[in-house]
Amino acid sequence: MLLNTTLKRGTDASETEQLLHEATKILRKEQIDTNRIHLRDFHISFGITDRLDGDDDWPFIFDKIKEADIVIIGTPISMGEKSSIASLILERLQGYQELKNKKGQSLFYNKVGGVVVAGAKEDGGRTAAQSIFYQLSMIGFTIPPHAHATYEGRIDARQEEAVDISRDGKALNNIERMTYNLIHFAELFKFHPIPTLGNVLDS
Repeated sequence: MLLNTTLKRGTDASETEQLLHEATKILRKEQIDTNRIHLRDFHISFGITDRLDGDDDWPFIFDKIKEADIVIIGTPISMGEKSSIASLILERLQGYQELKNKKGQSLFYNKVGGVVVAGAKEDGGRTAAQSIFYQLSMIGFTIPPHAHATYEGRIDARQEEAVDISRDGKALNNIERMTYNLIHFAELFKFHPIPTLGNVLDS
């Protein structure tokens, strides 16, 4: 499951979408089913809650996340921070942290999380990745080593036109390493899930 949290509409080119596209190509090459959702095009209500309002598109998105073994969040950087949509999604996921899987563990156990960040140099990309990783970990996701790819090729943060990331060797190497580490850990959990000893939620 690849979640694009850019503030641009789905019809607009963005570096975040390009990063997710490069990860998608690797996943498909390894014959892994993928879904990529551009969240800006959906209505998602605010709140740390599993309750819904009348026109909330969140159930569709949440069902896709529940089905996924790998979840990658893609965000641009604005004013040194992850996007407001990224914050919104993480808050909505927090509303489900008491839900259990069949073994009584967190619903998000045995899922792995990755992050791609698009931003200008020295513009908060690593800080944003750290923030997302911490929040994913707190609700039960596992974070493999080198599970993020940050594109910092842009010189000016005010530049609005998307840069062609497919020509950036460093960014592509980061994407490849991240994606394969996510795959390796997802496969590991298929055969060796997290034990229940000391890892069940209170009744």
